[in-house]
Amino acid sequence: MTRVQNWIGGKNVIGQGVSLPVINPTVAKEIGTLQEADANQVGDAVNAAQRSFDSGIWADMPYCDRQAVMRKVAAAIRAKADALTDQQVAENGMIRAGVLGQVMGAAGWFDYFADFLSSDGGEVYRQLGSAVTLVERVPIGVCALFSPWNVPLTLMAVKLAPALAAGNSVVMKPSEETPIVTRMFIDAVNSAGLPEGVLNYVNGRGHITGAALAQHPDVAMISFTGGHAGGRAVAASAAERHVPCVMELGGKSANIIFNDADLDRAVDGSLAAIYSANGEACLAGSRILIEDGIADEFIGRFRQKAEAMTLGDPADGKTQIGPMVSAGHLANVRGFLGTAVDDGDEVLFGGDDPQLGDGYYIRPGAVMVSSSESRIWREEVFGPLAAIRTFKTEDEAIRMANDSDFGLAGYVWTRDIDRALRVTKKIRTGTIIINNAFMREQNAPFGGFKGSGVGREGGVHSWHNFTEAKTTVIHHG
Repeated sequence: MTRVQNWIGGKNVIGQGVSLPVINPTVAKEIGTLQEADANQVGDAVNAAQRSFDSGIWADMPYCDRQAVMRKVAAAIRAKADALTDQQVAENGMIRAGVLGQVMGAAGWFDYFADFLSSDGGEVYRQLGSAVTLVERVPIGVCALFSPWNVPLTLMAVKLAPALAAGNSVVMKPSEETPIVTRMFIDAVNSAGLPEGVLNYVNGRGHITGAALAQHPDVAMISFTGGHAGGRAVAASAAERHVPCVMELGGKSANIIFNDADLDRAVDGSLAAIYSANGEACLAGSRILIEDGIADEFIGRFRQKAEAMTLGDPADGKTQIGPMVSAGHLANVRGFLGTAVDDGDEVLFGGDDPQLGDGYYIRPGAVMVSSSESRIWREEVFGPLAAIRTFKTEDEAIRMANDSDFGLAGYVWTRDIDRALRVTKKIRTGTIIINNAFMREQNAPFGGFKGSGVGREGGVHSWHNFTEAKTTVIHHG
């Protein structure tokens, strides 16, 4: 049985906190333990990162040498893709094909930011006449990076790759739900030749390990992807010290289907938008808004395909939905079905299936919502449960889509390009997809409005997150 240790200053370090079980949600059995890092060990990790940063061993390294390491990281991840994929499936219950894509995507972020270094030329200004002004982006310092359990490796990479490319030193704190695979990932990154102390790994619960990291006075920047309660605590710690932070905190995204939509594509895309990744995705199209004229047909076809989806072992290529990540999370998802009844909503389909064995399974479901105040309409389920309402007009659809505390993603299905552009312009969300399930461009910003977070990740936006602008004026008389 695997015993996960921390990685601090180039050495394995056994956590001094409690021992946390690592559970395989497919069979509800323990497959390892995590030795939690306590506050003193988090301090050791930050100190190791600070020493490496101050030494300049990585921050002052020529770009070409840094690029070479980044490319070796990408190659190391690809070389271990199968092992990383199998381990993530065992820890969070996601479908293997999807996880393999995530692992390869993680490698791609290191190649992307290796290439990005070639385009960083700085800026030169001459308006002063007797002086030349140089503007460059310099590394910000020690970065604290928090990643979640649902897409652990890709969302580590989208933070870690630009942070390292910029020359920073890092303390990584992933979710305690997926510690084995994230430690394997850290080992792969370090195998590419990072200097000692540049990359450190601490793991444990948010209120212990995470709080100690967010509160440490030498942390210069925080990037956090995770739950709302944890995000508020981390942001509060950052605000006390005026530390910049990037926060991606989830969503309750609207998926709008108009009468003129290609119904075949809209049904399949809507299934993917809510049920992919077991429904445990921040960008899930979890609120389905259907124009009256096609509502009955859409719901009938959507239900038929959803009920035919295969639940089971996520390592089996025929499985379409795996288990929830933990017993506690399963109970939370189940709770939404109970409160839906209390709110006067109609549960159309979905729920427990006693034939699925000991794992943390729930069948994909949908609820016809009676009111905008219903809990399942307002709160993020983070599971395979869709909330459905109908609308009569375009303006009503826009109002319903914007009636949310979140604004991360959105989806619109229509053959009318004029309508598509009108609607997307008015919806308050960070990313919106027309006539498809979610797609992501590496150059484009990803992040949300309102309660979905602060800041953006991707391309130059990530580069700016992990660097400071520095101006040098050279007077030449």
